[in-house]
Amino acid sequence: MKTLMKQAAFLILLAVTFSAAANPTPGDGWTVNKINDAITYYTFSGIEEISGSPQQIYVIEQDLSNPRYALRFSYSDPKVPTSDILKRYDAIAAMNAGYESQSIVIKVEGEMRSCMPYDVIINHETVPNWKSEGAVYTDGGQNVNIAFSGKGMTIAEQREFYRTSTEPNILTSSPMLIDDYNPVGLTFVDPYLTHEQLEALDYEDPHRHQGVRHNRTAVAKTADNHLLLIAVDARHEGISEGMSAAEFTDFIIKWFNPQYALNMDGGGSTTMCVRGYGEPSTNVVNYPTDNGTYDHFGERRRDTHFYIVELPGCSDPEAGRPTTQNTLCGLDAIYDMTPKELTPAPKGYKPAFIQHYGRHGSRYAYTSAAYSVPLEMLQEGKEQGNLTPRGEKLLTELEKFWAKARYTVGDLTPLGWEQHQWIARNMVKSFPDAFKADCVIDACSSASVRAILSMSSECSSFSRELPKARIYAHQGILDMQAARPNDRKNPFIYKGEQAEFPYKESSYSFFFRHFPQYEDVLGRLFKEPSKSLIGRNAYDVMFYYYMFVCGMNSVPDDEKIDITGLLTPEEYCTLWEIDNYERYNEYFYYKTPCSSIVDDMIAKADARLFNGNTGADLRFGHDHVVMSLLMIMDIDDYDTAPASQDDLAAYFKSYRSPMAANLQMVFYTSKNGGEPLVKILLNGEEARFGKLATAQGPYYKWSDLKSYLESRINLFVTEK
Repeated sequence: MKTLMKQAAFLILLAVTFSAAANPTPGDGWTVNKINDAITYYTFSGIEEISGSPQQIYVIEQDLSNPRYALRFSYSDPKVPTSDILKRYDAIAAMNAGYESQSIVIKVEGEMRSCMPYDVIINHETVPNWKSEGAVYTDGGQNVNIAFSGKGMTIAEQREFYRTSTEPNILTSSPMLIDDYNPVGLTFVDPYLTHEQLEALDYEDPHRHQGVRHNRTAVAKTADNHLLLIAVDARHEGISEGMSAAEFTDFIIKWFNPQYALNMDGGGSTTMCVRGYGEPSTNVVNYPTDNGTYDHFGERRRDTHFYIVELPGCSDPEAGRPTTQNTLCGLDAIYDMTPKELTPAPKGYKPAFIQHYGRHGSRYAYTSAAYSVPLEMLQEGKEQGNLTPRGEKLLTELEKFWAKARYTVGDLTPLGWEQHQWIARNMVKSFPDAFKADCVIDACSSASVRAILSMSSECSSFSRELPKARIYAHQGILDMQAARPNDRKNPFIYKGEQAEFPYKESSYSFFFRHFPQYEDVLGRLFKEPSKSLIGRNAYDVMFYYYMFVCGMNSVPDDEKIDITGLLTPEEYCTLWEIDNYERYNEYFYYKTPCSSIVDDMIAKADARLFNGNTGADLRFGHDHVVMSLLMIMDIDDYDTAPASQDDLAAYFKSYRSPMAANLQMVFYTSKNGGEPLVKILLNGEEARFGKLATAQGPYYKWSDLKSYLESRINLFVTEK
């Protein structure tokens, strides 16, 4: 008889598992609220069919394919209520997550906070440790996975498996409810145990824990890459009576049919917050039971939570903000050494020469403070016993790094040399007609050693590609107007009326308004972040910290420090926007002196058109000059100042001046006597001059462009 019952149960499981499930629609107890294009909030209130009892259920669904939103784990010591997490991270939704830390694995942003430290002794009681058979993994972005990782393992085997995992974020739990559509949650508890037998077991026995009805919490993922956060109220007779693990499994399959689902800590811990819903002061939407009262105020403090955030424009190219890990580093982004697709020249035209301005290549940080400030803070933290394990690790690595880097501050790195080698090779390959055998290449540089070496790299590469070319590289006072005209020592500096900065807000105010949670960053390194800031300004500390982390892009691989988890993607983006505003605040005033470079380009272009010399005029300097030129020429609307400084990033974008950034005005001539044409490349990609009309595709008539550039110079210069 038992065999027949098991066979019937198996057939029912198959029918449930593989039947299609449509997400709930409004009606029959369900409400559906579309929060945005990626997140939907569902609630159910009424008699639920599977349990046959009154239930109140809350579900957040996130489309993980939408790059604007991300799931995060948080770890808090001391513990905090879920509503604090919603507020702290300005989250769209938040939910409690793991069981007590002594029985699970908690790894956040690369740092192991707990790894099942005990086999059976938890909270000083002898209870079975069964709470890590499944795990949620995330890279901190849209990649979220749920896996039955600990299936069939002993506690020791699970501990070793998770300890050696390279995943940056891990949170374990139990029981697994659905594993690749297999509803394992239906059989986690012996189905033949009666309610009385379950109640007689120890409270922490897994059969009792999951076999009786409780508040429930789960995380699930569908095959079409949707994440589900699910909370079920209980302990409110006649209103919401909760579910067993088996009922919870059936419910999730019936309404959402995910491929994977994992039960999380429930009972009095179950809490969900949704921005704009629920109790006005906390946004708690369910009825937590830790206070024994049917209201929204019974939150239990927990150390782990899930929360969903909107990335602050980072993944929205139209908003102008960075879209990749590299561009999140702004001025410390490294040059993309891949050829770009270019529009063919108009019929009858061939490239004749190039007018160029380039930033030096990758370097060590230009100021020692990028290394010494974090180092001094960590050393003080060590003396005060204020370092976290991650802080201890970073201190060890940074002390080793600083032993050499103290002598290489600002120096060009091997990558910086190679960037300019590649740029020269690519120019010759892309525009062979502009680099005939007897072409003339003239190069000048600012007095900076890294700029001079960048010039040397590019010229040596040209020399190998063009052994008969006439190449002359030079640096001196007479080169200031073409390489770094805003140098205070420049005797020829252009003058103009003092421009009024378009925004009243200081960089300091912008920082504190956009990033009040800066102590969260320091909290990864220091037990008491505020203590680490005594005698220091938070703005300056984060300025150097961002520079230090992003600067690792450029240093040799064998010297790199592990920066994993030091900043989250949204923190990178916010710090980039703050740094971007600071750069605008500084570089805005360089448009007048740097206009002399545009004059130099015009004069040398006319000279080459007159004498017929092919080749290039090269100029080497710095990021602030590149961005000043982008504003002067209004490349891709770079000189636009929107009404609000919060919208500036849509126009002024520091990541468009990465290491080895360059502007190339490519001139084309025709044997048929047609007017010379010009197109502008920024870092090898076709760009445009403000609203100036082109003659064809990305090509401008030189007469139109020359008049446009001269008019732009006149906006900023009154005396030459």
